[in-house]
Amino acid sequence: MNKSIRKRFGLLVLVSLAVMVSACTNNNDVTSSAGSEAQAEAEAKIVEAQPLQLKSFQSTSELSGTLAPIEETTVSFEVAGEIKSMPYKEGDAIKKGDVLARLHSADYSLQLALANANVHGASAQLSKVKNGAREQEVQQAKVAVEAKKISRDQAQKDYQRMEQLFKNGAISETEFENAKHAFELTEKDYATAQETHSLVIEGARTEDISATNASYQGATVTRDQAAATLAKTEVKAPIQGTVLAKLADVGKLASPGAPVYRIGNIQQLKTVLPVPDKDISSWKVGDEVEIRLYEEKRKGKVTNIYPATNEQTGTISVEVVIDNTKKDWFAGQVVTAKRTLSQKKGIFVPAEAVFSRGSEPYVFLLTDGKAIKTTVTIGRYVDNHFEVTVGLKEGDMLIRKGADRLLNGDAVTLKGGNQP
Repeated sequence: MNKSIRKRFGLLVLVSLAVMVSACTNNNDVTSSAGSEAQAEAEAKIVEAQPLQLKSFQSTSELSGTLAPIEETTVSFEVAGEIKSMPYKEGDAIKKGDVLARLHSADYSLQLALANANVHGASAQLSKVKNGAREQEVQQAKVAVEAKKISRDQAQKDYQRMEQLFKNGAISETEFENAKHAFELTEKDYATAQETHSLVIEGARTEDISATNASYQGATVTRDQAAATLAKTEVKAPIQGTVLAKLADVGKLASPGAPVYRIGNIQQLKTVLPVPDKDISSWKVGDEVEIRLYEEKRKGKVTNIYPATNEQTGTISVEVVIDNTKKDWFAGQVVTAKRTLSQKKGIFVPAEAVFSRGSEPYVFLLTDGKAIKTTVTIGRYVDNHFEVTVGLKEGDMLIRKGADRLLNGDAVTLKGGNQP
């Protein structure tokens, strides 16, 4: 009884072992088959690819510049003095010719008054010389001649009488010499009176007139200089615009040439753009340029292209003018200028699909189920895409995603299982 049970139990164990061995064998076959498929799938890496096409793109130039008034200048006094008034402040609008500041001018006014007096005196003297003596002066000169003649005649008679007495021994030699000397003096006075009378009648000589005229002209020049100096105690606006900065104060001493105001025309602003010399042929006077200040855009116009290249930067300065009638853009702000230079077609690839080993950029192309490493030459960078100028052609299948895991010749499959 016990033996029979033991035999049956042993048979069951053997059968169970056989079943287990068979099951294990079948499982190993299944696992081996699944592993081969997984390995094959792992070897063919999944990627995304796209056919390359020629795309149109615009070649643009984007540059930065600083805004400045279209016209700007500083104003200063030409003479020294204490500042009396400065009525304008920053932001005030001014017109050309407005008086911006004044100096105390009392000393300069006195100099002008003195110069005017000298001119009047010189003018009167010149008129006198040119017009000759008045009738009263002629008559006075004539009377003087007659008086001197009478004195001379009387002195002559006295001299002749004294001479006879001296010869007769009636007077001393001293008395005779005194009479002689008195006669000689009256003779000279008479001659002088005659000469004066002649000059009064004949008028001044040409030389005298010229000398007097020169004195008058000199006085006039001095007067004009004094007037000009007095006028310089006021500073006037040389242009129409806006006060940008007040650089002095009332009561301070102003030195010649020291700025007291900085003014400018800000109804138009300008910026100077540093254009690379290779692009300068695309810029012309009169061209429109898009100018951006933060989120606001305006149109600017090229007004000047400088004639020389900056040796340090290799750029050529281009001046662009922007309307600013609202005066809501300000000098000193930095703007961005954007301008389309040209439009053409080319091959563009996403930046994420381009790799580099050293200085040689490359991409992967999908060819017959394999990833083929292809060296390329890169051109412009536009909207997160690189222009490829050499190495690719229209229709090539570019691996655009998954390429970062690839080596040259790797087997690949497209995401979704479709091969080209």
